[in-house]
Amino acid sequence: MAYNKTDGRKIRHIIGIIVPIFIILAIVFVIIFSIMKKTGDRGNLTSSLNLMDTEDFESLAFTDAKDFDKTLVAESDDYELYLTGSNLSITVRNKKTGAVLESTVDEDDGKNNAQWLGFMKSGVALNVINGLNDAEMADLINNENTIRIATVDNGFYAKVTFTDLGFSLGILVRLTDDSLVVEIPDKSIGETKDGLYIGAINLFPFLGYSYLDEKPGYMLIPDGNGALIYLNNKEGRLTGGYSQMIYGEDTGFKDTSTPSLFWDEYQTVNEEKNILAPVFGMVHTEDGIGFLGIVEKGAERASIEAYPNGVTMDYNRIYPKFILRKLYVQPTSNSNVGTITMAEQDRTHMDIRVKYCFVSGDDADYAGLAVRFRRYLMEEAGLSAREDGYKTRIDFLGSEREEWLVFKKTVLMTSVEQIREIYNRLKEEGLNDILTVYKGWQKGGLYNLPVTKYKADKSVGGTKELTRLIKECEKGGIDFYLYHDALRINPEENNTAFNVVKRVDKRLYEEPTYMYVYDRFLFLTPRRSNYYLNTLSKDLSRAGISKLALAGITNHIYSYSYSGEYYSRPSTYEDYRTMISNLHEKLELTMEQPFCYLWKYTDSFLDMPVGTSDFIFEDEKVPFLAIALKGILPMYSEYINFEANKKEFFLNLVEMGIRPSFYITYEDSSDLIYTNSSDIYSSKFSNYKEEIIRYSNELSKVFQAVEGAFITDHERLDNGVTVVSYDNGVKVYINYSDTRQTVDGITIEAMSYKVGEAQ
Repeated sequence: MAYNKTDGRKIRHIIGIIVPIFIILAIVFVIIFSIMKKTGDRGNLTSSLNLMDTEDFESLAFTDAKDFDKTLVAESDDYELYLTGSNLSITVRNKKTGAVLESTVDEDDGKNNAQWLGFMKSGVALNVINGLNDAEMADLINNENTIRIATVDNGFYAKVTFTDLGFSLGILVRLTDDSLVVEIPDKSIGETKDGLYIGAINLFPFLGYSYLDEKPGYMLIPDGNGALIYLNNKEGRLTGGYSQMIYGEDTGFKDTSTPSLFWDEYQTVNEEKNILAPVFGMVHTEDGIGFLGIVEKGAERASIEAYPNGVTMDYNRIYPKFILRKLYVQPTSNSNVGTITMAEQDRTHMDIRVKYCFVSGDDADYAGLAVRFRRYLMEEAGLSAREDGYKTRIDFLGSEREEWLVFKKTVLMTSVEQIREIYNRLKEEGLNDILTVYKGWQKGGLYNLPVTKYKADKSVGGTKELTRLIKECEKGGIDFYLYHDALRINPEENNTAFNVVKRVDKRLYEEPTYMYVYDRFLFLTPRRSNYYLNTLSKDLSRAGISKLALAGITNHIYSYSYSGEYYSRPSTYEDYRTMISNLHEKLELTMEQPFCYLWKYTDSFLDMPVGTSDFIFEDEKVPFLAIALKGILPMYSEYINFEANKKEFFLNLVEMGIRPSFYITYEDSSDLIYTNSSDIYSSKFSNYKEEIIRYSNELSKVFQAVEGAFITDHERLDNGVTVVSYDNGVKVYINYSDTRQTVDGITIEAMSYKVGEAQ
């Protein structure tokens, strides 16, 4: 068939229409894909279960809640899920043993008022803000409500409406394998009456409860490395329990007045340790059943609540509490003379999801919970094993500042050349495996914050000398990191008129130091932290430096106001996660006590707590985090310099698989007495050389015996011996008693340890 010009014009015309359409479709596809990817990567921890869109639930076949009366609604190979719809009470039953975990109290001991009875008998309870009162509670017993329920695959979806308060929410509950996943979509939460707000959601607050000492066992709380509260009869001795925000307190609501019993310049109240991972647990040891609760979504504004019997009521209970809105005090003048109480203008918008991982039989103990958490981290949260070899952490302080006449004077503690000398002296003793974080390297010293460029202080040797040392460390196998606090700014050294955080009441947030030279620091906004990190990382890359020790933003998230806008904790959380994720692609990072959502981005964990906050209600300290992370992530202790009982602390490191950390200066620490580092009372290398070598020689042998292995069990025997079992067949025996002990045919001297094979 002949071809003519008319046909050609038609073809070109058609192509001219089709090609732009394809280009537009491609662009739309890329945008949609990027949004889906970004959305899918949000949240505290990821899971294979995705939250269904609330619109999907409207098409379900709902029935009256009364149709469900201890009805079997889902089952897996090992567990059954029963539902009583009228109060959203669930029961989980182990099919093999018959052991059960219940979520509400059927019978009461007659000691509780109507409000607490409603709390005990409801699957979900709310804290209510009524005007300026936030002490009210709402539950499924005392408040008018309607509940409609639809069954879904492996579970149910409940539409709950508090008709008297104008609140509504949807709860999705699904049983999958050995876990129960509970979700509340953000879009399902409604508030329809002016002046009435949901303050917090208490989700299944009595799941796994026990009465007095009826069931032997304990609750696991995420204080420090981990702690247990026994389910024994407390006999009314306790007046309070554990109530801490996941990922630390919200400084946006913090009163910055000095927490002191005496004068302002002395701090006499110790702060509690942050919750580093969004976990909690309950174990009934005699029944051989328990669960590890993991807050997968909503952790950035949630707390873990654990109350032993005798605190308000005679029931042991542990659960997550999700905060949607709070009251705060707003000054009405610059002088703070007048104030008014206000509720947050908008509630926190976040999906809520908690995964309850069940344990049974021999795994129903704290070690089993930790092993289950490790499995979760590796299979569902994206962590992979990065632990390789043994290193001793030796951090150095470069320079500080002290007041001197009109100006501040440099206090040199450890120069680049002195670090080189220390390395050589350790190398002569056979110590080569070292990780170092160099603090106070920057121009202006340790507290000249923020660091915006790679420029070393002249007192430590200058930029060229520091770069040369870093290159030498690379060749010699020493991991050398430059320390950077990306959160704080020093108002005495920098302009702080802009880009700093204010609390929700629009007052400047100030962090007191209780020190001589710089008495306070401010917080940079996440956007400004990101800007400075980017400029610093470019500077480091140009110098060929790839290692950065990150602090500040690794263990803080908060609500704040800036330029008239309010930013919630979830907003800060997402900003920091994105910021550090991007930085991880450019640099090798190690982090100071990072929160769980950042573990995938760090090469090691600095300042792993060995102990707890020592709350009066804690019955036993356990190495929960250490068991979970040993073999995955290298863990380094807090500084040994400042430990009172070093012999016991050394045994703790052997037990937990944690590497030692020393904070070292070449000069005597007495030179720091008039600086902000005056709390460093012992750091001179000559005083610690022998101890560093001894720790390294001893611990390197232990780590070599269990290299690449995971902890499978952790037992504390009545004779004071702790036995740690690894999956390569090695057992580590630690004797904390003051007499010689024999276990499994192995004799362990008092306050000592032995490494042996399983018998």
